[in-house]
Amino acid sequence: MLPRILRSKLFIFALVLLALSASLYAYRQPLLERIIQVAVGHRLSVSNAAYLPDGLHIALCGAGSQFLVDPKRSEPCVLVLAGQQLFVVGAGNKSTQIIESMNFGAGEVKAIFLTSFHSYQINGLGQLLNWNWLLAKSDIPLPVLGPKGVEDVVSSLNLAYAIDSRFKLDTLNPKNLSYVSYGGRPITIHFDKPDDVATISKTKDLEVLAFQVNADSNAQSLGYIFRYKGRSALITGDISKSANIVERAKNVDLLVHDALSPVLMQAYLNGAVKSGLTHVSDLFSTIMTQHTSPEEAAQTASRAAVKYLLLSGITPPLQLPGAEGIFMGQAKKLYNGPIKIGVDGDVVSMPAYSDEFNLRNLITRF
Repeated sequence: MLPRILRSKLFIFALVLLALSASLYAYRQPLLERIIQVAVGHRLSVSNAAYLPDGLHIALCGAGSQFLVDPKRSEPCVLVLAGQQLFVVGAGNKSTQIIESMNFGAGEVKAIFLTSFHSYQINGLGQLLNWNWLLAKSDIPLPVLGPKGVEDVVSSLNLAYAIDSRFKLDTLNPKNLSYVSYGGRPITIHFDKPDDVATISKTKDLEVLAFQVNADSNAQSLGYIFRYKGRSALITGDISKSANIVERAKNVDLLVHDALSPVLMQAYLNGAVKSGLTHVSDLFSTIMTQHTSPEEAAQTASRAAVKYLLLSGITPPLQLPGAEGIFMGQAKKLYNGPIKIGVDGDVVSMPAYSDEFNLRNLITRF
């Protein structure tokens, strides 16, 4: 039994704690309002772009694919921060939300690059264009670059959001919004020959290149290379194993590569067959021919002497215990550099004129 003096002290402590809890509960609303006010003010006024060191930063605003549901990985989206210039490659369904949850602003985006027109690569394009228009205070529509067909995609989205945009123009302060900058401005990337590399932009510090990867026979698919102050990254988009990527990726610092596990996908396919869902199994079979396995991506990285391999477009979902090990297979034996299975919010930072790589996850829950 506790001594009387100790029991008295514990009783007094409990009373103080109870009184404090009651006070906090009574003032919970003003406290919560104050916390929200400070947090929102900070989030809206200061971007993570201001905190990251000068360099090339590659962030996954969507590390998954169209395939079912993976809580850690949304449809494909890659954010590129070169110095203070922000670009987006691909615009999957949750692109805007994840960009904002990483504390980058949709209004900061200077251009969007599309790798293909598969639905899961553009499901979030309309929302991203809309938010950029609302937040950017720009004098021109946001450039959207891609293969032939980008005019149809962007023009259709501009039309689809036109009624909503007119409503916003009628109800919001005209000083903050202009129809002149509404929507996207489509720009087709042309190639004289299939193996050409197109220079999109070239300045003293930043170079952006595009090339054809031909992920499937029915639609042109593009990859992009970003070079900034001695650092470089190649983003493949959807692609089956390709010698072209080995050539284009030679000596780049970071390779962001599409990845699908044939072993896990075969299990999904077998499940569809046993359930009599032949139309689904046919779909799974086709998907398996259009992507690269982690082992093949590792071989590509090794042959190209890439310094860091970041796997994205992860297919299928990796929710079950042990799935990541099966997904990776023998990849780590085929490539000696670091390999990361990407999740939403992952950022690989490459400080300018250095050999450093810093990995972090910038997803915040508020």
